[in-house]
Amino acid sequence: MGQKFAAYDAQGAVTGFYDSVDSPVPESVTAVGITAALWQELINGQGQGKRIALDADGIPALFDPLPPTRAQQADMMRARRDAALAATDWLVARHQDEKLIGDGTTLTAEQFTALLRYRQALRDLADATGWPNVDLPEPPDFVT
Repeated sequence: MGQKFAAYDAQGAVTGFYDSVDSPVPESVTAVGITAALWQELINGQGQGKRIALDADGIPALFDPLPPTRAQQADMMRARRDAALAATDWLVARHQDEKLIGDGTTLTAEQFTALLRYRQALRDLADATGWPNVDLPEPPDFVT
């Protein structure tokens, strides 16, 4: 094992590690030499959710993760909303199938209306004041 290096980008975020023996630093990469002990500390910290970036002295260090951007928050909220819609797709399909068969339905008309209103509220969520920092609407009691 040779000298360890931490490569970093223009913003100071560490982008990779190199070793002078096993994986030398390419000429096009900016890197700083680090000790094997610091390398191990950084690897362990990253495994625990920390981010690695250069500190004020230009030395790689561990930092808390950056908060998600507004776009990332919106993507996460859309994923939650889509999962909530998907979780009730089967109820809508079952009710519609039961109506077509004509032998009665598991859901009452009022329950089905509540389900449809809930699903519409999920779809309207992106237009809510404060998006994407909003709460999902509560599902009807019979939805589990």
